[in-house]
Amino acid sequence: MGSRVLFTDLELYLTGRIRAELASIGSPITQGVFVSNQFPSPARPKTVVVRDDSGPTTSIITKELSVGITVLAGDDPTQGQQATELANLVFMIVADCAGPEPGNPVARVINATGPYKVTEESGQPRRYMTFELAVVGTPYP
Repeated sequence: MGSRVLFTDLELYLTGRIRAELASIGSPITQGVFVSNQFPSPARPKTVVVRDDSGPTTSIITKELSVGITVLAGDDPTQGQQATELANLVFMIVADCAGPEPGNPVARVINATGPYKVTEESGQPRRYMTFELAVVGTPYP
């Protein structure tokens, strides 16, 4: 019984962190961004969607999880420049999320790709990025 480990909901952690850090930046591009683990219905002008694609357990207390992040800018009059700028900010936040502060499960950013353009039938500017994160669980009584 003493070897149980509970892992944090990584989507919940990352959506909260991205939401808080975008709000603290305070630029027009970061205002009114919807951050979730699901696509909103109806669509919102600026959206960030975080998806945990899971991954292998690497020790009794660690996992290496893959995360995909989609950034949408639906009413972007700049032909995708706002989507790119927002995606670059999100990439910066997640690439720098590892740390020892309480409540942070991310021990290391192993790998990151993107953000890159994804063609949408609707023409809506979309950017996508992936991260491989080493996360640490906590002992469960």
